[in-house]
Amino acid sequence: MIKKISVLVFLIAVLFLGCERDDICSEATATTPHLIIRFYDVNDTDEPKTVRQLTVTGQGVEDEIVSSTTTDSILLPLRFQNEGETISTFFELKKDTDYDTNGNDSNASNTDVIEVSYTPEFIYVSRACGYKSIFAGTEIDVIEADDDDVWIINALTVNTTIEDEKAAHINIYH
Repeated sequence: MIKKISVLVFLIAVLFLGCERDDICSEATATTPHLIIRFYDVNDTDEPKTVRQLTVTGQGVEDEIVSSTTTDSILLPLRFQNEGETISTFFELKKDTDYDTNGNDSNASNTDVIEVSYTPEFIYVSRACGYKSIFAGTEIDVIEADDDDVWIINALTVNTTIEDEKAAHINIYH
């Protein structure tokens, strides 16, 4: 009888000691952050200013990241392939994208292009979550437009390292 109880206790102990904690990445765990851009009034650089009917796409990509939204800030995804290699991503920012009844752009829209350069770094989070990327050395350039109707007057990098989504990384003045 004692031998049966000992075997039973041993089996129960093995079952409980052999179990591992579930590897589930919590939704509260920080993941790869997006680039945050805030828009400001060029005449009053402390005053946020909305962009009317803003549409954003990656240059050469048809899918819209932001679609016809009036806003004073946007989140943009950044690419990361090779750690430590500087990457440049081009975004087309089109304001006043009112669409006619056929879904075509009106002539009132105005597109400017920005180039965001950065260097991805991979940070180990946990076994459940794996790695996340942060972006160092972030810089922005406004690409000269083919037309004379430039709406982005100036751009300034305010946080060169993108580690989280708590504050703006780039300010655009228009």
